[in-house]
Parts: sequence; structure tokens; C-alpha cells
Amino acid sequence: MIRHIVVTLVIFLTSCTDLDKHDIDTLLEQRNAVISAKNTQAYTKLLTHEYLTHQGNQDIRDIQHVFDTFDKVEMQTRDRIIQILDANRAIVEQTYILKVFANGEWRKIVKREQLILQREDKQWKISNGL
Repeated sequence: MIRHIVVTLVIFLTSCTDLDKHDIDTLLEQRNAVISAKNTQAYTKLLTHEYLTHQGNQDIRDIQHVFDTFDKVEMQTRDRIIQILDANRAIVEQTYILKVFANGEWRKIVKREQLILQREDKQWKISNGL
């Protein structure tokens, strides 16, 4: 009986982690898409309220400056590692490739980043690290 409960619990916890990782992947792919679309309003919705209240507003101004400065922007990510800390917190490390187009030429920035995610209103959102 106890063995059955333990096996069931392990399966449940593993499936929750897989679901969380899928939801986090979705959030980060949305981030890539809204940056590539130069959509500040949609970008803001990916951040926690607490983050926006503190340093997030500066990050929004910075990304808006990028959108205003360049004709085209493309965001891609790769080599993502997701670490679920608990039911409401996670850390993501990934490489991002930001391509910008101006004056008839593309420029590319490639950097490794670490993002802190937090569950807010039952959804994963970025809470730090931008």
C-alpha cells in the first residue's frame, strides 16, 4: 500500500514538473515572439506585477528604446535549462540571440542570461533577470 502511494506521488510530481517546464517554455517562446513583433504591451504582460513596480519599468523603457531605434528586431533562444525550485519559483538559464536591423544591415548580440520566474495568478511570469 505505501509503495503504491509513493509510486503515485513520484509520478504526480514528475508530471507537474513536466507541465511546469512546458508552461515555462511557452512563456519564453512568447517573449521571443513579442520582442520580434516589437510589442511592448504584450511584453509587459509577461512580467510579474512586483517586478514592474520595482525595476521592470526601466526594462520596459529599455526594450521600447530598442524597438524605436531599429527597423526590425528578431529574438531567438537556445540551450535552455529550467530548474524548478518549488511550486511557485523557477530559474532559467539560456542563450539569447538578438538580431537588429538598421541602416540596411543586421547586427547580432549573443549572450547567456539567467531569468527568475514566479507563478502569479496561476501563470509563470518573469520576476527578475532581464
